[in-house]
Amino acid sequence: MSEMNAMTGEVAQRTSASRPSHGWVLMAGAKRIWRDLRDDCRAIPSRAWWRFVLTLFVGFVLCAALSVIGTRIARSYVDRGLQAWDERTLRAIEERGPLSFPDAILAESPGNLSYLIPLTLAVSVIAIRLHRPLVAIGIQVAYWGVRPIVLFGWMTWDRARPKLIGDGIAAPGLHSFPSGHAALAMAVYGFLIYLWVRRSGSVIERALGVFLLLFIVTLVSVARVRLGSHWPSDIIAGAGLGVAWLIVVTVAFRCVEAPTTSTGTSVES
Repeated sequence: MSEMNAMTGEVAQRTSASRPSHGWVLMAGAKRIWRDLRDDCRAIPSRAWWRFVLTLFVGFVLCAALSVIGTRIARSYVDRGLQAWDERTLRAIEERGPLSFPDAILAESPGNLSYLIPLTLAVSVIAIRLHRPLVAIGIQVAYWGVRPIVLFGWMTWDRARPKLIGDGIAAPGLHSFPSGHAALAMAVYGFLIYLWVRRSGSVIERALGVFLLLFIVTLVSVARVRLGSHWPSDIIAGAGLGVAWLIVVTVAFRCVEAPTTSTGTSVES
């Protein structure tokens, strides 16, 4: 009789576990992910978090200043050869570049929000499930932090988009300088490549990672110019800001690790 009762109880537990929950599955999953992130973050010393936040704050201020100053300098050179160079280079990419207009539409996709937002969310969720809270937060900081830095440049100079290709059919009604696509691609993919190469002991693999980053950013950048969405100088400025912010994020990332190295414990292994 006792064995029969035990079997009945086990069957009842399995049946109740297989029943659908009355709550939202996505909501329950989000709560679990948030709980895991919170618990893992609490395990990191508060001193490390202060170093992280302070590094990001100082770096953001410097990058914002770089955006404003660089934009003002570029604006001052528009009538002194910059605009003429932009037009020549854009026409050269249109006529002799490696991408056709349809190909450029596809090639610019990795720099679009419709790609980057799902990508960064997926990376964060996977990192949280693997108990890598710094990676989960770092990829979001890389993405969202560079956007206002670009915005500072837009607020400094309302440069018009090109009208040389298709009368500006692929040029959105936003400020042109600097390029947000180039900045976002460099910051987001740069952070992912950084995570890859820092764990590799192979020089060849590290070189491959750097090549892959340059390829992605170059592909997106050339595609934006080929579509007539940006002037070439917009792309250069955007990529430069992306590099600057990437450096800030990676330095902040390592600052969180610094307080624990003396104890022999790694925050992110």
